[in-house]
Amino acid sequence: MKFFCFRRFVFSLIGIGFVSGSLFASGLNFNTQLVVQDCFTNEPSSELASLFKSTQSLEEKKRLAEIIAYKEGKARYQALSCLQSKNLNEEDFAKLLLDWNRHLALFAELNTYYENYILSDEKTRSLNSIEWELLNLHLKQKKELIARLNDATTFSLKGEKISEENFSMIYLSLFVLQVEFWDAMPKTYRDSAL
Repeated sequence: MKFFCFRRFVFSLIGIGFVSGSLFASGLNFNTQLVVQDCFTNEPSSELASLFKSTQSLEEKKRLAEIIAYKEGKARYQALSCLQSKNLNEEDFAKLLLDWNRHLALFAELNTYYENYILSDEKTRSLNSIEWELLNLHLKQKKELIARLNDATTFSLKGEKISEENFSMIYLSLFVLQVEFWDAMPKTYRDSAL
């Protein structure tokens, strides 16, 4: 019984992190063996955390999502530009990419736990077939957008020039997807998952 309660607590934390965006937003930050922490941002967006629970109209939420997306895109772009300016030698560059790939693997694992949590019978019992399909479509689209964000980051880490606007547009797509999804879901589901 204690294990179940602990597991539920962990899944709740993971779910809140993914729903609020704090696990994939706020510029760039991952554990690395290199001394490059000055390039990373460590502060999650408090605006983003409250956006999905907000009682504002959908249009107002989309407007706020756009503002936040530009900030997040800029933060990620600046972090990557800082890393590129470090002129790392080949060995350090290999370590950085290895650490980034470890981060992506951990992120993928946490996302699997999140999806299991959000798709659990306890959470989805009250959903009708249309809402169930919407939930599955949302998770698929979200995964694709996060993959685009991570691919753009990987290309940038490898020295490719990716524009700040590119990162902002991916964040905007991701945040609007989230806002529209949570707005369309029934209040009982939203309250139980958020």
